[in-house]
Order: sequence, then structure tokens, then C-alpha cells
Amino acid sequence: MSDKNILLCDIGGTHARFARLESKEHYSDFKKYRLNEFAAFPDIVQKYHKDIGLPFASARFSVARTPFNKRIEYQRHAGDPDYVIDFNIVEGQFGWTDVPYLNDLEAAAHGLKVINADQMDIVIPATGDTWNDHKILISVGTGIGHAGIFADFMMRTCGGHFLPITVTDDHRKIEKFIRKQKDASQALIMEDFVSGRGLRAITEYVSAFPNDDMTPDEFLNDLKNHPDAVRIFFEFLGIYAHNIVCVTGAYGGVYLTGGVIDHLIDHDLTDWAAFETYFRPGMVQVVADRLSATPVSYVLHNELPLLGLTAI
Repeated sequence: MSDKNILLCDIGGTHARFARLESKEHYSDFKKYRLNEFAAFPDIVQKYHKDIGLPFASARFSVARTPFNKRIEYQRHAGDPDYVIDFNIVEGQFGWTDVPYLNDLEAAAHGLKVINADQMDIVIPATGDTWNDHKILISVGTGIGHAGIFADFMMRTCGGHFLPITVTDDHRKIEKFIRKQKDASQALIMEDFVSGRGLRAITEYVSAFPNDDMTPDEFLNDLKNHPDAVRIFFEFLGIYAHNIVCVTGAYGGVYLTGGVIDHLIDHDLTDWAAFETYFRPGMVQVVADRLSATPVSYVLHNELPLLGLTAI
């Protein structure tokens, strides 16, 4: 089978991204489609086939939600039905077999291993020699996820699906604010704070005005008027990174990616000092030394999961 007959697809919470495998570490014909603009997922695949004029003999997928019996559901908008992707149907329709399905952060971790140093910007440098070579990749987008790189082992996780950690009075007030907005049968999780919806909730708390009806550009422009919202968001992101690094012992570096981080950086809406305050809080010396020697970088490559799919 020719490598060029292999479809690569990364399915996030909002978009599906497609490419054609050229060779290990290389892909071409990249295109991105919004999930909610299509009635069914096979329609998106057909659209990609039509756009590049080439069918595929096989496929590799990375997915933001782990398929159960090869089936996943996405909630598109409040009040809309779930967007269902049944890969049994997809495979049957296109005649694919032995299709791998990787968690999107696991695929991205494979991608992180093969990108060059010039595809990253260090936003918080290390002081001293790093304790080990283990790394953590954190992606902030519609949701938040993370994966670990331990030698040749990729640690896949459930991302931000753990109980929230609050430190300040502001954090605790925001926790109560978000709690009131969420289904009482569902536990609050860190993803409710550090994600696209988390950023909007924090901003609504700070501004006292709802922003659900704002377009992404309108929201980002309005966010410039609320630096406290940016500060608090980066505090939560620092807490998230601190706890993941300390629990896993991955002191070789934190690597940030994802649409929310991309947009905040593009619009000069960052507060790395707030991040560092909670990533490197005052702690016993042995922990402080390890965290001080852990650099934090922003990944410039926009499509790490697709890159990772070329490498498996």
C-alpha cells in the first residue's frame, strides 16, 4: 500500500483536521472542517476526498474523546443533539481495516518527540540543570488534556477530568460561580476552569457580563478590557501544570499548545508571571529546585496530533 493512500485525521471538540501521509514526520494536503457544519462524520470525509481529489485505502485517527465500541459523541451546542461518530460505520463505508485510534494528546506527544527546537518558544526559562528528561504536553482548547513522554512510553490520560484545585479567595469565588452554572449531578473538574469555556466563565465572573453570544473575535477583543480574567486564567493554568509535573515527576519540561493558548498569544493576552507564581510556588527546597529547573515552552507547530500520526 502506498503511504500516500493513508488518511490522517485529528478530531477535536470543534474541528476535524485532515491530511495525507507523505512519510514519517511529513504530511500534505492539510484541511480543517467544523464538525457542526456537517450532518454526519462520513460527510466530512467525503468532502475531504472531493477537495483533494483522492480516495484513501486506510486511515489513522486521533480523537479528543476515547471511542467506546468505536463510537463517540460530541455535544455541539446547548440544546442541539449530540454529534455521533460511529467508526464501525465509517470503516465499513470506506472499506478500511486495522484502523488505529489514538488519544489526541497521545498522538500529539508522538509529534512533540519529532519537532525541532526552532518550533518552540521558551516562555519561562529553566534555572539550573533539569532533573530528568521526562516531559509533559498540555493542550488547552475546547477542553484541556495532557500527556507524558517518558523515554519511549507515552502516558495517555483523561486530561482535565480531575477535581479542581483552588488556592486564593478569587479562585474559590469563581469555583462557586462555575458550580452554579453546571449540572449538579456532575462534579466540577479542572477542565471547567482551564479551557475555552473556563476562560469565558472566568471572564464573565470578572466582568459581571455574560459572553456566550460573543464570537471568538468579539470575546478576545472584550478580554483586553479584563486583565484580571487573563491573570486568573493563567494562575489556574499554572496550578494545573504544577500538579501534573509534581505528581508525575516529569521535570524535563512543560510544553503548551492548543487553540486557546494560540489565540491568547496572538492577541497579546498572556500573563506568564501569574503562571509562574503558581507553577513555582514557595515549597521545600528539593521541590523548588526541580521546578525552577523545569522550562515551560510554547509549541509553534499547530498540528502536533497529525504530525504524531505520521510517526506511529
